[in-house]
Amino acid sequence: MTTPGRNRNPYQGIDWENQLRVTGCTHLHCATRKEFEVAMKSGLEFATFSNYYPSTPYWPYQSVHEKAVQLYQNGYIQDGVYHPERIDFRQKFAEWGEDCSILPADEGARLFPDGPADLLEAPNAEHHCFSDYNVYLHITAPGSTFSSGNYYSRRNQILDKHGIHMGTAMPWRQAFQCMFDNLIVPDGGGVVINHPHWSHLPHKFLCDMLDFDARVLGMEVINADCGADFTSAAESQWDEVLGTGRQCYGFWTQDHLKLDLGELRGRCILMPEERSVESCLKAYRQGRFYGAIKGHGLNFESVTFDGRTLRVRCDKEAIILLMTHQGVEVELWTGRELVYTVKDEDRSKHVFLRATALDQQSGEKLFTQAFMLV
Repeated sequence: MTTPGRNRNPYQGIDWENQLRVTGCTHLHCATRKEFEVAMKSGLEFATFSNYYPSTPYWPYQSVHEKAVQLYQNGYIQDGVYHPERIDFRQKFAEWGEDCSILPADEGARLFPDGPADLLEAPNAEHHCFSDYNVYLHITAPGSTFSSGNYYSRRNQILDKHGIHMGTAMPWRQAFQCMFDNLIVPDGGGVVINHPHWSHLPHKFLCDMLDFDARVLGMEVINADCGADFTSAAESQWDEVLGTGRQCYGFWTQDHLKLDLGELRGRCILMPEERSVESCLKAYRQGRFYGAIKGHGLNFESVTFDGRTLRVRCDKEAIILLMTHQGVEVELWTGRELVYTVKDEDRSKHVFLRATALDQQSGEKLFTQAFMLV
């Protein structure tokens, strides 16, 4: 690995009583004014919008115009090579001797209204159609300006003819390296594997991606848009990977917004050292965040692990489960605090500890990161 390994005790050193918390979501499509308004109303504080067609960052959000991606793109792949500079399609069409009339006359009005004055944001996009894997491998890269594909989701013969194709159109390892090379904070952010259950990603392939580089942060455990009632949740796949002794951060995301619900149904609660983009991206890299479905109704007061004892305390009574490689180790049907000390002789059997907390009344469910024992 080219960078320090993933944090095996993610919450170590956190002062929970005074800790700042910031709501983020690494996989959230936001390409309309209405979607932006719902995201802001839902309490999104650190925006890393993950659009595709093209898979280019809508960042900074105030600079995005309605038709801009049809006219230019900040970064593109041509003939399998990544070019980080802007491509102006009108200029290229003219150079190629192609008809420019299919392109809009101007970039149109600003796409999004003004958000909260303290909204934090970083680049991100959802990348797919890698040249050495099927269409179901989808990747987000919070903190990276890497761009792939183009606006024309049904293939544009002119762009195809000149080597600019739909999707990522390069091997996944090469694309991941481009994502890393274009991180705005070198020691923050990284790559997230999207909806592995929905995508039917094999266990070995998940491990291969994680082993490629420690900046492959982990996988989506909950993707609220994949399957009704979270039927495509990836908790079992996550546990299977953790059971190999690999640290793998969990992520909780919305994906495509359900406008009729009017709220996010998957979010990462970041615990940065300060309220800044750099600190939030570093929190993703360090695993200093936990998962929430709704963002209200239940919260962690503290989650601490000293290497032997895990303490999980909620702000109200909840159903708290402790999971290990052996499955559910402890079930606290009703309580505010779960305390568990692992025996030295059981460390290799359990491999990891992680906890969930459920409030039945509100429907909120919280997830800790995993604490590795071996």
